[in-house]
Amino acid sequence: LDRLIEGSYTVEDRMMLRGSVCVDGQQIASDIALNDIVLNRSGNLRVVDYKVYVNGEYLNSFTADGMIVSTPTGSTGYSLSAGGPIISPTASMLVLTPICPHTLNSRSIVFSGEDHIRIEIGKGRRGDTDEACATFDGDAIFPLKTGDYVEIKKSREVTRILKINQVSFLEVLRNKLSRN
Repeated sequence: LDRLIEGSYTVEDRMMLRGSVCVDGQQIASDIALNDIVLNRSGNLRVVDYKVYVNGEYLNSFTADGMIVSTPTGSTGYSLSAGGPIISPTASMLVLTPICPHTLNSRSIVFSGEDHIRIEIGKGRRGDTDEACATFDGDAIFPLKTGDYVEIKKSREVTRILKINQVSFLEVLRNKLSRN
């Protein structure tokens, strides 16, 4: 508290995500996330086909347990656990990371903070309806099915973090890396 009262702190602006959930072609919700927006399988324990579009252009289909779109702040959480890269927290980037992809060559992809990502739930293995859900920072949960999608982009809102110590991101990272 003394450092705050003295004004001995810095403020970091952290990028956030805005996601729009569309069910049956209609937007049913919009929310923000500091760390990540995750689409996960639900119902049966089998992989789901996720169709990914970037800026309106089809990128690829990923057969996986789920897909993570994280901010740089969120890159050291779930995305990192799923094999994603560590991104400097003040950067402006989107990280797309498949969760347990059913392929040998799926990797995370880093996009500009200005890109827009759309992830659509594809058809099931036999052309039937698959079920999934979207979560925003592990909190708000929205059920999805084949044909439904989530559009994700950089939010206009930012999270402002007060730093009362002068430990840099690189020092924190170095300490964490040296523990393993």
